[in-house]
Amino acid sequence: MILNDISFHDSKILQVTENPKEQSLDFLLDFPTDWDANIYEKRTLRFSEVITYHLNEIPFSGPPSILEINFFGEVEKQFGPDNNKIKTSRLKVEIQTNSGNRIIEFMDCNFI
Repeated sequence: MILNDISFHDSKILQVTENPKEQSLDFLLDFPTDWDANIYEKRTLRFSEVITYHLNEIPFSGPPSILEINFFGEVEKQFGPDNNKIKTSRLKVEIQTNSGNRIIEFMDCNFI
């Protein structure tokens, strides 16, 4: 998974865009490409087939910075009444920022 291969530490979250039709979340990041020279570029972290996005952050001045992304593995969810129950599984991560955390349950993730 891309979240294990790339360090997002010190990336600033500039914007989060929800696309309900595609069930996706796009995080527009100011991503550090050269820490020594303090060079950042805008990149998108896209979560696909999202079923949960929970924001638990305090009011904050300026864009929050990512401190760490914790991967919790696969989770199973059930939706609907007993006779029409739908079961699905998704991956779960917690994005820890300097203003709190965000939890996302999704099927796939891409860094664009």
